[in-house]
Amino acid sequence: MSAVITKLALKKTANKAGNTLQTKVRGAPVWQWALGVSLAALTVYGTVRVIRSKIASTEDSRSFGTDEHSTWAKQLKNAMDGPGTNEVQIRKVLREIPSQQDWKKVKKSFGKLSKGGNLVTRMTSELSLTEFNEMLSIIQSKPEKAKDAGAVIYDPHGWAKRINAAINYNTWGFLWGTDEDALTAVVMDIPTIQAFMDTAEVYKEEYGIPIMQDINGDLSPAEILVYRQMILQKPRE
Repeated sequence: MSAVITKLALKKTANKAGNTLQTKVRGAPVWQWALGVSLAALTVYGTVRVIRSKIASTEDSRSFGTDEHSTWAKQLKNAMDGPGTNEVQIRKVLREIPSQQDWKKVKKSFGKLSKGGNLVTRMTSELSLTEFNEMLSIIQSKPEKAKDAGAVIYDPHGWAKRINAAINYNTWGFLWGTDEDALTAVVMDIPTIQAFMDTAEVYKEEYGIPIMQDINGDLSPAEILVYRQMILQKPRE
């Protein structure tokens, strides 16, 4: 609806500016004609900025109400605004979004909040490659439709990809280590022991190393014990 209103408003403004320009420049010198064109362009540009600001303001106010998609979009924007990027908050929000359908609405809401910005493009610029791959895997693990929200998508390939991204966490382009928040998140998302075993099988095929060997590489004995307990406390199947 907002897009339709924007297009109608722009068309009306452009027509008005064009009619005014035609009236004023008939028989006028070239410099006056050029000045008229510039003024008309500035009028349209100014209208675009005003309309986008109004849309962003409206969307921002909705984020404090009952519209979850606007709230999620606002939380993601806040996580990426400012001097640093809050990867933990981004991961938390993405895990809360229940379906691909909801994700599309969040992206649309983000565009309104950021006056035409693209959420995926913004995430690409704010996150490292391993972080982005992990976040993308979280979204891809969601059911397609909102009506199926909460349904567990059995995705050993997606879980293996997220674990590998967490283990091969890269910052500043040269520092490598394990992102324990990311690793904890994916282990929590794996529903059963059997699902973890299937993920381990995929992991060995994809990355050529046993999953627990890779997980153990950067962790202390106490941390390894915690992850083993998280897995063993899951239902068998």
